[in-house]
Amino acid sequence: MLLNNPLLAQLKQELHEQTPRVEGIVRAHEKGFGFLDVDNKTSYFIPVAKMKMVCSGDKVSGTVISHNDKESFEPEALIESALQKFIGKIGFQDRSLVIYPENMPAYFSIRCKVNKQVNERLKEGDWVVATLTSHPLEDNKNSFYAEISRFIVEDSSPYLLWLKTLARYDLEPDAPEIETLTIADSELDNRQDLTDINFFTIDSEDTQDMDDAITVSQDEQGHFQLMVAIADPTAYVLSESQLDNIAKNRNFTTYLPDFNIPMLPKVLANELCSLQANQKRPAMVCKMTIDQTGNILDNIAFIPAWIESKAKLSYNNVSDFLENGSELFSDHPTLPEQLNLLSTLANIRLNWRESHALVFKDNNDYRFVLDENRQVTSIIKDPRRIANRIVEEIMVIANQALTMQLQHKIGFGIFNIHSGFDPKYIDQILKTLNDHGITDFDKDTLLSFDGYIKLRRQIDNDSFLTARLRKFQSPADFSIIAQPHFGLGFEAYATWTSPIRKYGDMINHRLIKAYIRSQSLTEPDQEQLKTMNEKRKMLRYAERDIAENLYAQYLSNKIGENYQAEIVDINRGGARVRLIDIGAYAFVPLSMIHAVRDEITSLPDEGMIKIKDDICYKLTDTIPILIHQVKRENQTIIAKLANNQTQ
Repeated sequence: MLLNNPLLAQLKQELHEQTPRVEGIVRAHEKGFGFLDVDNKTSYFIPVAKMKMVCSGDKVSGTVISHNDKESFEPEALIESALQKFIGKIGFQDRSLVIYPENMPAYFSIRCKVNKQVNERLKEGDWVVATLTSHPLEDNKNSFYAEISRFIVEDSSPYLLWLKTLARYDLEPDAPEIETLTIADSELDNRQDLTDINFFTIDSEDTQDMDDAITVSQDEQGHFQLMVAIADPTAYVLSESQLDNIAKNRNFTTYLPDFNIPMLPKVLANELCSLQANQKRPAMVCKMTIDQTGNILDNIAFIPAWIESKAKLSYNNVSDFLENGSELFSDHPTLPEQLNLLSTLANIRLNWRESHALVFKDNNDYRFVLDENRQVTSIIKDPRRIANRIVEEIMVIANQALTMQLQHKIGFGIFNIHSGFDPKYIDQILKTLNDHGITDFDKDTLLSFDGYIKLRRQIDNDSFLTARLRKFQSPADFSIIAQPHFGLGFEAYATWTSPIRKYGDMINHRLIKAYIRSQSLTEPDQEQLKTMNEKRKMLRYAERDIAENLYAQYLSNKIGENYQAEIVDINRGGARVRLIDIGAYAFVPLSMIHAVRDEITSLPDEGMIKIKDDICYKLTDTIPILIHQVKRENQTIIAKLANNQTQ
């Protein structure tokens, strides 16, 4: 009778409504219990029995239960699951197939089934992609359950790290394939023969997908006559074709250490379209005249053409030739003069950009050297040399030429944009500038293109202030109409120089060719820009994850070794540093900077660390550190200050 008593049911409902309710993110512990993190300061204990209803990372709501002056959380409703599409490792429990999701406690497993499209016979240790199909907090569900949709890799594979990372971010693991690749008949017409022009390429020694070639001369007025030839994959890949849809989905070539996944089929990217030496190739050629002060004159011409590169040069060989007078690894007679002209032009343009736009400081590049088992044997630091700067400046010129065409003759395209400072940080930016004695900027000025350029030039040599302001920047984006790129200092900027590697550049190729041929012009799809942005973000995550893993692997047997490091960030717990010789990031806790906790203070907003009220360390400082610990479970590198203060 009590079970069906309406008064009792009403009382229970009233008590439930009066019980405190909260929502937050579940954080699991390896011992089976967990916590609900409501905010940075508030969390509630979740008993082991209740943790069976959730997984780490779930966003849930529920009630706070008080018992004997202790509070605990009881989950009731799922707001958002941490597991939707995920990767994990196969296991078996009581002969039943289970999956252990990545980045979850070791005890957490989910029963699962295999989709019929998976052809591999799965065994313990295999890595797979799965989708959560049942969650205990969902209506009419009482357990976790998943469906395996794709096999990734065996646990013993030397490519485990790369293939897992690609799957984690839903990136393609291999190059696209297509049976036949022929140049379209429509692309054979009206294509000028420029095979007698002395083009050449400058790339890394091992580059196969060479998408730009250059030739330059100087006329009687001292003007530079520059021609840039860009590989033309759109001669093979027609709009809305099967291969175009593949490229449209991929958007970019994936570049990971010693592991590249081309956007286009390898035969197209590395052979048919690659501007190989002594091979006739279709290209889009831009003819430009640059005066002696670096201005691009108005006589820009774009030409669908055939070209034949006369030499493949490398960055190092060209730099050695120009910087040290070393032998050039090509006997083509025009190259010495052309390279010297390009060096002069690059310096002129660098000065032009410093006056008319913005120039970033040169950064080092780092390369992992792997053995046959894909273990890191060494890390090479590649400084930016004269050949790198030449190619960078010439590509900027070519992209500016395209931007002018898109702006003034077509009216739309794929533009790279950057809007400077994020408006939500404007008060913090003003305070930071005021701390440095800069008071001649207001909010509107700082958020304007001209104001941003003025500030960047004013603080160009103040590395500390530049580093403090870096975290207030807005992210880069794409646009169909011309908008400023604050970071480069251009009122508009579009690219077309990497169509083998970037789908947005293929779109711009098609637009400029359609304009030249008086064909109809189709505005790019706004949804495509969203896809490009999301894919670019996933690629950066993948690059970061691979680098963190390889750095942790490399440094795991170098405990106690010394490095010079630059402070790149400061938070409440310590300093994040970058090791200058190898590029790895490490964290130095305050306790490993100074042993007396009450004497050391971290000031993240001011970008500095004080000891006994004295400023001892700040952003961009170079400090000596030694490797203290490498946590392989989360690829974290812990370092300590290499002096006597921590003793």
